[in-house]
Amino acid sequence: MLKWRVVVLIAIAVIGAACSDTTETTTTGAPSGDDVVFGQGEMPASVPEEFPLPAGSAIGSTMVIRDGITEVVIRVSAERGVTAQFFDQGLTSGGFIVDRSEDAGDAWEIDFSRDATKGTLEITEPTEGISQVVLRYNVP
Repeated sequence: MLKWRVVVLIAIAVIGAACSDTTETTTTGAPSGDDVVFGQGEMPASVPEEFPLPAGSAIGSTMVIRDGITEVVIRVSAERGVTAQFFDQGLTSGGFIVDRSEDAGDAWEIDFSRDATKGTLEITEPTEGISQVVLRYNVP
């Protein structure tokens, strides 16, 4: 009987932890041993403050690997072309160099750099009038 009570208590603890609604950042070990930090709702510190964000945009999931490689998902209430224009102008105004900006069919792709750091933006429009931007920063 005691064995079943222990099993039930462990099951309740596991379910309770899985159902938690916290939005804290979690650090896990990747297979290579590098630390990976996941977040949501705010731009990671690894992205410079000068990085442009459209008014009313929403930052979704974020991921930062120990060596600084960063990926951020951003939602923008604008069509893909308008969003691409914003980033072309905003990156330049923020001191970044736009190395390439082109319509690649399903996505608008922007490659940019600042000093020796490179980044990419992939802009899609999963819903009419709503753009999704995947920022990859400090990429090799």
